[in-house]
Amino acid sequence: MYCYQAAKRRVGTCADCGHQGMTPGRNDAGQPTCLSCSHIPLDLTCHQCGIEAWLAKKNTCWACELKTLITSLLAGPDSVVRPELIPLATALAGMQRPNSGVTWIRTNPKVATLLSSLGNGDLPLNHAAFDALPKSQTVEYVRELLIEHAVLPFRDRYVAGYERWLATKLADLQDIEQRQVIEQFGRWHHLRRLRAQAAKAPVTQNAFLHAKQSTTVATSFLHWLQERGRHIWACSQHDIDSWLSAGPTTRQQIDSFLCWAVRQRLIKGIKIPTRNYRGSPHIEEGRRLDLLRMLLLHETMPADHRIAGCLILLFGQPIQRIARMRMDHVKVTAESVELRLSREWIPVPEPFATLLRAYLGNRPHMNTAANPDSPWLFPGGMPRQPITPQMIATRLSREGLPPLAARSGTWLQLVREAPPSVLAQALGIHPITAMRHAKLAGADFLSYPRPGDSIVDG
Repeated sequence: MYCYQAAKRRVGTCADCGHQGMTPGRNDAGQPTCLSCSHIPLDLTCHQCGIEAWLAKKNTCWACELKTLITSLLAGPDSVVRPELIPLATALAGMQRPNSGVTWIRTNPKVATLLSSLGNGDLPLNHAAFDALPKSQTVEYVRELLIEHAVLPFRDRYVAGYERWLATKLADLQDIEQRQVIEQFGRWHHLRRLRAQAAKAPVTQNAFLHAKQSTTVATSFLHWLQERGRHIWACSQHDIDSWLSAGPTTRQQIDSFLCWAVRQRLIKGIKIPTRNYRGSPHIEEGRRLDLLRMLLLHETMPADHRIAGCLILLFGQPIQRIARMRMDHVKVTAESVELRLSREWIPVPEPFATLLRAYLGNRPHMNTAANPDSPWLFPGGMPRQPITPQMIATRLSREGLPPLAARSGTWLQLVREAPPSVLAQALGIHPITAMRHAKLAGADFLSYPRPGDSIVDG
């Protein structure tokens, strides 16, 4: 049964007559042949559009099936799609894999409900209407589709997400004084910074998560002060030292709030302790090479995660940067593959170069309406967005590759082979970070001159 179904889906060039289209048959040499040459009594012509294609059901191809489904959902009471929704309808109906679009709509009732609500006007075309819906991945996906195709105005999802999260957080605070302080901190510190970042480039998920955690830690600190019978303006150095010494390391994120509170003159006469950064664990060189071999030979792991792991193990790149790499960071010619991790192009060694070449022609999430022209090297599932660092870290960790320890192990090896200043310039790492790795490795490059330093003969 599988061979029969697979034959009805096979598209190619007939080996006998050169016909391009459906090739369900095989000639004596095992090469694909068309309906005419193979004399197979099948009707693989869509009766709506007239082309040979894989048919969704009798006499209808998947592209026509998807177009009919989209039109039925987005059409208003007069059975006509409103002009403002035509870009969305066109994008959905034009998916490279229309069978995936039909499956997406039919297996997720929320999608059909949202599209129908847009079509009949029950769901207004504005962000406020989407904000009022129960929060779900489907709602955000459809919203991002509408933004991608200019049906809704652009809005940075992480700025808006923090703004909505902050409103919920403030509503849960019963103490008026605490609510006022947290509102000022959230709006005039974090939200202002996120908006400034969004004006230059899309806000990263890490920046969004940091703002949330920093606000949460500040709220916990004010609760803690209240339990000690202290108001924020009476906060002393002893209070701060006690807070930091009696809890988890996440409490160190109070430094953003304390700096802001000092600038606002809510707290006076304190010294803000610097964070205590501990050396991160690292993998040994033998383990690094084993993991690299595993990634290059893995048969079931998605290529984007394999490439991300190689970028960590070969070039010591952080997953936050890997997730936001763009297509113009890779240059492929007939002779070589190069990466631009800073200002310079660096060659990619084999067999990693072969893996990268194969991936570039088959990036994930490119066959949907979400990312038809994605600039990201690793497109994400959400429209306009790259893959998230958390997704990379989770998959690599599952395969026995802890990203932070792997990156530290890579750098301990790199600084043994080249001066840290040269590595920092080539790999886009801050020179101080490179020097710190060199010290940990005991590398004999610490006295090397940095680029731009003058060399005077003694």
